[in-house]
Amino acid sequence: MRTLFFAPRECRPPNTGGKLRNFHLCRELSKEASVTYLSFADAQGHVSNDAIGNTERIITLPKSGGYSPLKLARGLLGSTPFTVLNYTTDEMKEQLAQLLREQTFDIVQIESLILMEYLSIIQAARPRPLLVADWHNVDSEVLERYAEHAPNPAQKLYAKATARRLVALEKEAMKVFDAHLTVSDRDRDHLLTLRRDASVFTIDNGTDTSSFTQTAETDASKKHRIVFVGSMDYHANIDATQFFAREVWPQVHGEQPDWVLTIVGRNPAPAVKALAEIKGIEVTGTVDDVRPYYREALASVVPLRVGGGSRLKILEAMAARVPVVSTKLGAEGLEVKDGETILIHDTPDDLAGALIRVAHDEKMRQRIVEAAYSLAVDRYDWTAVGTKLRGIHQQLVAKRHASTVGLSQSEGRL
Repeated sequence: MRTLFFAPRECRPPNTGGKLRNFHLCRELSKEASVTYLSFADAQGHVSNDAIGNTERIITLPKSGGYSPLKLARGLLGSTPFTVLNYTTDEMKEQLAQLLREQTFDIVQIESLILMEYLSIIQAARPRPLLVADWHNVDSEVLERYAEHAPNPAQKLYAKATARRLVALEKEAMKVFDAHLTVSDRDRDHLLTLRRDASVFTIDNGTDTSSFTQTAETDASKKHRIVFVGSMDYHANIDATQFFAREVWPQVHGEQPDWVLTIVGRNPAPAVKALAEIKGIEVTGTVDDVRPYYREALASVVPLRVGGGSRLKILEAMAARVPVVSTKLGAEGLEVKDGETILIHDTPDDLAGALIRVAHDEKMRQRIVEAAYSLAVDRYDWTAVGTKLRGIHQQLVAKRHASTVGLSQSEGRL
């Protein structure tokens, strides 16, 4: 089987949620298929020489420009959302067309609908490959939620307008793709409301459980660090850190003055950097490895109020045997249960209280940690996720082959 894995961004190093998913899914597919990875370079123009499993070819193009005023205006006035315009270039169109002329692919898996403008090129290939859409989020829902917490009226209006355009794009995608992958059953159910007969499969986000196995001190009484891990230039994480640092942390730190809140993640926005001025808070910026912070963590917090999909940061903490305290939205999309594998609360008082309980109720802490770790291993390890994805690809190709053979036999009897 030959597969083209078409992504908006380079996935190396795998240091964000989207990059982690792309890296591991591509690596897992390459165990049984010949895979070509095609993408733009990341925001810093970085291109890595690291391998992605057994991936046969890795093609990375520089990405010109960004969210320019012209693109933002076109996204507002035209029918194409600005998120799509930002990842549509003539250079990528030419590269994709050339690649499809040089090779025949059984499947093209597209990571995110922001690559929708390239569909006509893929559909023109002969023989036409199967089209699989991997929905990291339901983007219209993410923008609608962002609009609720937008910092000013102009951004609120723009987000709502973009969300409407994304709804139209998502409805179109349900018609043209042969199959769809979602990160949660919740997102799967949402897509099926758009088209009941669509082929939609849940492919969970995952974690490399073996790499997070803890060997350090496990006694909670010797730990004083609370961690928030994520890309700190992402609007949902920026909002979450502001909310937690200003509305929850003062209560926690007032009761536990020796505790430290460590905000771990790449490219912290100015608003995130400013939180280091608050007593008991540190902002690390980009780090090479998050595992040392988990080893020292009493708990991991995921106080998200906007966003979509499911949170790899929760899965990492579960694999690292670190208890998670999250908002309901933060834990959305994962098969976790409040009080069993995670603690879920939404108000500042309740979030602060949950963290204090984690510190003082060792029996509860250990029960949650072990149950969460077992869930991470059994359902969310990338190996299990990859096995399911490969099975779906094989099923799609076999179904097409059977259909083609049946058609040929019918024509032969005419």
